[in-house]
Amino acid sequence: MHTQTKLRAARRVTVLAGGTFALALTLAACGAGNDTPDGAVENFLDNGAEDMVNAVLEGDSAAAKEAAEEHLCADDVSGVEEAATMFEGMSEEERQEAMDMGGDSLSMFEDMSYEIGEATEDGDTASVDVSITADGETTDETFDLVKEDDAWKICGTFA
Repeated sequence: MHTQTKLRAARRVTVLAGGTFALALTLAACGAGNDTPDGAVENFLDNGAEDMVNAVLEGDSAAAKEAAEEHLCADDVSGVEEAATMFEGMSEEERQEAMDMGGDSLSMFEDMSYEIGEATEDGDTASVDVSITADGETTDETFDLVKEDDAWKICGTFA
């Protein structure tokens, strides 16, 4: 595989992992669904993010797309599917090299918590503030969402 392709794959992994890191993971959310912006973010964190990232890293574009479709807008689903396709063509050594270039952001599923903050809606768009704690550091992020087919979807993180 060409060095340029490896670098693009590593950047895509970093963006994908970093975006998911920014969204955080692993607290149980009772009743989270895609009918509200904050519920959509919780639903993704609890029910889709880890499966999606693992499918991408395994190069399984069909599984990555399936995991992303419930939680992400169409443009972001395409970005996730593209990332998985890049991994699909890599040897195990190339895949490991790209993951190594992604650094610590790929260990995001361990010992992480989040707190959903203010959600702001404006028609078919919304934003949700999330406070993420990992490795003893807390980061505040704002996530954009759009309404597609009467469901709120995270958008602009993985495109």
